Amino acid sequence: MNKLAVLRLYRRILTTARQWTAASGLDSDTKEERAYIRNEARSFFRKNSKITDDKEIETCIKEAETRLEMALHYHNPYPRPVNLPFMAVPQALHRKAQLRRLRESKPVYLHSQLLQDNSKTS
Repeated sequence: MNKLAVLRLYRRILTTARQWTAASGLDSDTKEERAYIRNEARSFFRKNSKITDDKEIETCIKEAETRLEMALHYHNPYPRPVNLPFMAVPQALHRKAQLRRLRESKPVYLHSQLLQDNSKTS
């Protein structure tokens, strides 16, 4: 079931990339955004190809679907920034608690970015 869902999603993303037109209407922007969508999809799916846990696969599928829907809705393929104030967590808390709070505040469409951040800090 998961493999079929992943393949359908990947095909849907690549189809979106082929049909994508930039909001600016410029050919150069369209080519750049199409390339970004294809490259992001390839790297995202390759990076997560070794995941075997069903729950983690579902989280990755949800992230990809959310990012695709946001790109289509806002007509912008780039991920939206997280709006978390720099000092949102009191300094009295330890770094571990700050990282947990930051991890909990990240939206689903940035799940893979969270995984990258954790691997850098470990």
